[in-house]
Amino acid sequence: MEKIILTKAVSLQGVKSITSFSRATIYKKIQTENFPKPIKISAKMVVWEEAQVKN
Repeated sequence: MEKIILTKAVSLQGVKSITSFSRATIYKKIQTENFPKPIKISAKMVVWEEAQVKN
């Protein structure tokens, strides 16, 4: 049986609040591999794992 780990997901707005980064800065950091990649949950929405954003 597999273990299921539940984590809290945050939207772009939540990431901006946690980090104080702008949208542009977040995506620039993703491209340079200095920020966690988002998880696509629908055609128009992505989220990040809160624990990864806070680290």
